[in-house]
Amino acid sequence: MDRNSFSIDTIDVKIISELQNDGRKSFSEIAGKLNLAVGTVSNRYNRLVRDKIIHIISWTDPLKAGFNSYARVNIEVKPALELNKVVTALMKISDVRFLALISGNYQIEINVLCKDNVQMVDMIQNKIHKIKGVHNTNTTVYFKVYKWASQNVSWSPIDKP
Repeated sequence: MDRNSFSIDTIDVKIISELQNDGRKSFSEIAGKLNLAVGTVSNRYNRLVRDKIIHIISWTDPLKAGFNSYARVNIEVKPALELNKVVTALMKISDVRFLALISGNYQIEINVLCKDNVQMVDMIQNKIHKIKGVHNTNTTVYFKVYKWASQNVSWSPIDKP
């Protein structure tokens, strides 16, 4: 299946919504709430996972796990031909939690999560700046995060398939 094509209907949306509310909810509970057969929920769940429409993950609170330094780093790449090599190298750094190509003065934005600022500075200086093609960086340290990004997608009544 093409990564950008998908086929979901209102029943899939309802199953996804139930799992987003409680990822440990059993197929029996979901089936009962949605007035579906357990087999229907199971089959649809398996298809949604197989087609990579949903991903089953465990989310860890970074602060409670001891990660106290979180930042956004914008990266300017020169020459531009090095862009893919820089992206590949960045993807290998375990502290990089998010990576995207962006528009503007910088070509790449990453979010990094480290135990502390000492680890953060070391990672930026000795890993990121050592990558061939990294010309300049601009780092914004997050002092306090009020809301972590969610992987949940919510559908308004208008958007529902």
